[in-house]
Amino acid sequence: MVDKKKDFNYFLEQLKNATAKIDSQFFKLSRAGYCEEQIFRERVYCYELYHQLRYTIDDNFPYQLNGEVDKRGHSFIKGEFKPDFIVHIPGDMKNNLAVIEVKPTNAEKVKIKEDIDKFKVFLEADYYKAIMLIYGDDKSKVDYAQFEIAQSPQSVDILLLWHKEPRSKAEVI
Repeated sequence: MVDKKKDFNYFLEQLKNATAKIDSQFFKLSRAGYCEEQIFRERVYCYELYHQLRYTIDDNFPYQLNGEVDKRGHSFIKGEFKPDFIVHIPGDMKNNLAVIEVKPTNAEKVKIKEDIDKFKVFLEADYYKAIMLIYGDDKSKVDYAQFEIAQSPQSVDILLLWHKEPRSKAEVI
């Protein structure tokens, strides 16, 4: 038997712990031929976050962490969605714990809004919570996401996390 509230709180702590293990080379990627220029690459960050989460989450955690599961053609989730992460029990729509979207702070506002709008579909399909994780040091995008979440009818079920810099814990905003 799962306890979604307890399990979500555990997962959230492990997510924050995993962000604290992300080094600068995964936070921003050095660009060849551009001296010291570094750029955000969401996939690089997400793959490292997945790696760190897999080491952080206890083996007895009843849910499975999956990345970029394509939901096209899903009988309960209408649309063409591929969230960055889902925490679920595969094959059991009553025990979906979380859907997570990740964006760097240089993401276009429209992309942040699209991800927040996507949460509505997942929350209506019985996901317990949604998490918007923004990484980088530009607070203006965090403020924008916070505003958009507040406008959502499901705002109480959407958490905003900000991971400001490498080797630091993301914080709930």
